[in-house]
Amino acid sequence: MQQRVLPLGIALALLGSGLSLPVVAEVLEEIVVTAQKREQNLQDVGLSITAFSGEQVRELGFTTTTDVANFTPGLNITTPQAEGSQVNFILRGVGLNDFTDANENPVAAYFDDVYRGAMGGLSLQLFDIERIEVLRGPQGTLYGRNTTGGLVHFISKRPTDTPEGYAQVSVGEYSQLQFEGAASGPLGEHVSGRISVSTDDHDGYVKNRAPGVDNYNAAHARAVRTQLLWQPAEEAEVLVQAHYSRNDAQVGAWQHQSVGFADGGDGRVEIGPDDINPFCPTGPGLDCLGYRDTDNDPWAGDFDRDGSVEVESKGVSAHLTWELADGLTLVNIAAFDRVERLQEEDTDASPAPLIVPTFGASTDQISEELRLSGEGDDTRWVVGAYYYDQNVDAQYDLDLSNLGFVVFDANYTQDTTSWSGFGQYEFEFTPGWTLIGGLRYTQENRELDYLNVDTSGFFTDVIGLPDDVAFAFSKSSVGDIAEHDRHNVTGKIELDFKPDDDWLWYASLSKGVKSAGFNTGFLDSTLLFASNTVETIPFDEETLYSYEVGFKSTLFDGAARLNASAFYYDYRDFQTFRFELLNQIIFNTDAEVFGGEIELQANPWEGWDFAAGLSLLDTTAEDIPAAASGTPKDRTMVSAPDITLSALARYEWDAFSGKMAALVKAKYQGETYFDIQNYSTSRENGYVVTDVRLQWTSGDDRWQVAGFVNNVTDEEYLGYTFDFASFGFNQQAWARPRWAGASVMYRWQ
Repeated sequence: MQQRVLPLGIALALLGSGLSLPVVAEVLEEIVVTAQKREQNLQDVGLSITAFSGEQVRELGFTTTTDVANFTPGLNITTPQAEGSQVNFILRGVGLNDFTDANENPVAAYFDDVYRGAMGGLSLQLFDIERIEVLRGPQGTLYGRNTTGGLVHFISKRPTDTPEGYAQVSVGEYSQLQFEGAASGPLGEHVSGRISVSTDDHDGYVKNRAPGVDNYNAAHARAVRTQLLWQPAEEAEVLVQAHYSRNDAQVGAWQHQSVGFADGGDGRVEIGPDDINPFCPTGPGLDCLGYRDTDNDPWAGDFDRDGSVEVESKGVSAHLTWELADGLTLVNIAAFDRVERLQEEDTDASPAPLIVPTFGASTDQISEELRLSGEGDDTRWVVGAYYYDQNVDAQYDLDLSNLGFVVFDANYTQDTTSWSGFGQYEFEFTPGWTLIGGLRYTQENRELDYLNVDTSGFFTDVIGLPDDVAFAFSKSSVGDIAEHDRHNVTGKIELDFKPDDDWLWYASLSKGVKSAGFNTGFLDSTLLFASNTVETIPFDEETLYSYEVGFKSTLFDGAARLNASAFYYDYRDFQTFRFELLNQIIFNTDAEVFGGEIELQANPWEGWDFAAGLSLLDTTAEDIPAAASGTPKDRTMVSAPDITLSALARYEWDAFSGKMAALVKAKYQGETYFDIQNYSTSRENGYVVTDVRLQWTSGDDRWQVAGFVNNVTDEEYLGYTFDFASFGFNQQAWARPRWAGASVMYRWQ
């Protein structure tokens, strides 16, 4: 493995005692990252970064983009419509658990230097990966979109000028069958190519007791990536990449929990099997619709509907790199991406079709980045421009006809156009001391055209409204409130001190901004089924000021690394999310975050690798209005556990003319909330998950056979909750149960 870490207590004890590691200790391999748009040793970058090599991705069992959170301090994932759907990255408490297609995440996702804005297109397979980089904190200078929280960058292996490739087959629980492989090599003079493919199929691990309806959380995923690299001259290259993926899965396996109001409606309480909900007294333990799940099994339910998601993602990009005279480098990246999503779920998690939503959207984006960089004896600089255009065309349907209510048909388009210019300058003004400054100017225009109508006749025939329009919101109906026209300046200033090759100390002040936006979903101006007014539809941009200090160190003659950071966030106009009646509302408030991370890496003895990471957080979202009374209260931010601790141990030894390796990793996550109101029913109290892996690699490194067990103890823990107390229940999504499997891989070169 390339990145290796010593357990926290051992490393700190050795550091404090001044002892040396045994002479058999192995020197850690250098980790190269491109966090500042050029290749650098991780230890030379004054940012809090976690990086994983492709081999680590394999051995740590990362198979999808969401798995990166399992071993990254401070990074969490929520999927507000359950596994396989929308993905929200939350870093150091900064994130947004919205599930509409119109929004973007404040933790940006990049794939091979291209930003992808559609949250519905981020649940992807990981295959043929060169590296993953997680950058914490605002990245408001060198990166183009919405990075108040940071970013996650997935980097693919590139075409090679010599033939190489691999094929891997994996089997596992629930009839799982996975394949991934790649082939790379020269295609002609100055031209090379690479093709990478991946498939993943498994049955649903949430049993559906309803007859004739599939089990939930099955997967049927396909992905392919092709790359063509043309190098017409030593100083120039053009890389063209195309990608396609499709995921057809059964998702939304919500567990049903009967809940009622507490504290005058400001709180929530579980309704026991013998309790009567005073808000809707339908029977002992029942919700307002007359149902209760009684089996206490987090992986079984009574679902009347095939909860399905179909996501198709495709795109193409062209990367030009040209080494000009006098050390100048010109880079141009042009890309187009499209994500099409259709999702259906059984919202009420009962055997009757009562709350029946369908979400469909098509998101197109075009991006263009041009940058020029250079360096001198004691300076480095980069300047550039970035253009982004996104169009979201969505149709959301909500059928409440079996409850005697509306059938909503909501359609909207959202158009976003943004451009920015940026620059960063580094100056080593005296040996060991470097000052870094950067600025980015961004101008953005976003416009929403929205119409929601009731097609059931409930509005006109039952309650006597003059028409069936539930909500209309566009420039023609509400004027300029349907358009955001914003500009902002972001950036950072940083001071680095590097007294020798083994230590780097840094301090920085950085500013990030996430775009203003609009609330969508099932808007209703009558306030019968949603609590929206025209004034609540737009929400403003958020601004985060980060104050951070840290150090990076290489210890014991290269056998260990210790990196640490501490930060304070002044979070202004923080975009947060609450759910009321049948609709979500994003609104602005202020927040502050204190925290830090420690990561340790070491090879203390021959054959041994250790890893540990610690994240500490103290988050406060200010003046959150209580659900019923509206009384403002401070709350803990969503998916921001106060402590997360991960640890890994790996031992490798000679066996069977090759190498055996045993790996054990564990993660502890403390208390976390899934709702900004901090309801007791939206809280996960904390859990420990342990994974094990045993593998054999042949002496020529061609064959690899492995077996693994994830979640060895079959820990039951919540991955998300959603509050429907107005209907007397709470949706619960539980994380995967124990999962065992094995794989065989063959490599050639």
